Amino acid sequence: MDIKIISDSRQWDEWLKNNSQHNSFAQAWAWGDILAAEGKRVERLAVMEGNDALAQAQIVYSRIIFGWQYAFCPKGPIFDELRSKNYELRIYETITNYLKEKNAIFLRVEPASIIHDSKFIIQKTIDINPPATLILDLGKTEEELLAGMHQKTRYNIHLAEKKNLTINQEKNLEVFWELMNKTGSRDKFGLHRKTHYEKVLESPMVYQLTAYENKRPVACAVFARFGDSFTYLYGASDYEHRNLMAPYLLQWQGIRIGKNAGCRWYDFFGVAPQLRSATLGQADYEYDARHQYAGVTRFKLGFGGAPQQSAGTLDVVIDRKKYKVYNFLRKLRRLI
Repeated sequence: MDIKIISDSRQWDEWLKNNSQHNSFAQAWAWGDILAAEGKRVERLAVMEGNDALAQAQIVYSRIIFGWQYAFCPKGPIFDELRSKNYELRIYETITNYLKEKNAIFLRVEPASIIHDSKFIIQKTIDINPPATLILDLGKTEEELLAGMHQKTRYNIHLAEKKNLTINQEKNLEVFWELMNKTGSRDKFGLHRKTHYEKVLESPMVYQLTAYENKRPVACAVFARFGDSFTYLYGASDYEHRNLMAPYLLQWQGIRIGKNAGCRWYDFFGVAPQLRSATLGQADYEYDARHQYAGVTRFKLGFGGAPQQSAGTLDVVIDRKKYKVYNFLRKLRRLI
């Protein structure tokens, strides 16, 4: 096996669409372009066996101490399930051997399942992207989608439809930024820099919906479309206008847009992890009420999506000694 750097966006995206059930925007070429526009160094790597690609990994490099760096593969790598079966170890070896030459001390991944191998040191780390989500099947009719929702969610959607709201599909950074700051302050979560959201909204894969009451923006939602999936990325609202139920209407409009665009899946992208077995259905979904996503989890569960959980964020250690130093300094910085 060897590494091939892919420079053809169509080739990259088509392979992803053919080799993942729910196409993740985070591995899409266009999302890599967003990160590159922010000044990050991005590489698209294919693990090749002859002329066949067994896996793809969109890598984002981050510099750390002493001139070292690490490589992050958000929501990946993505494997060809048929051709790569029983070759997971060799694929990771091929990627890490390549990254070792780049002076990377570890590879941070977000695979669909746990890496089962004792050869590597695999370290669970703080999740970058949420490992748990809800997936809604858009193959159903709108009537079936509404019927599958919680009664209160359905009621709130219909209530919002009766209010004096206008829903605009637009790209408006200033409106989004104002509402995100209000939401972040209210719910006590940190925001990315404004320039990050600017680059996100500039991307052709991204949609923004804004709800207005008498020309005043009261809520907005941002989505990403890639392959067969339409993903809810961000939501923000003005708490003073909570009685309008605008976030419910925006979510429903996003679902309808994804369905009408031909997507099969609607990804709510981020809920609190399930406490019980993942085989339990949505009606049995139990989660920690103290989790940072507890509030949005209650909101999202009302729309009827099916739970899906990945392995979370893992570090595949390339240089053990340097990784120990990095981890020690990382923990020390949190204590200061």
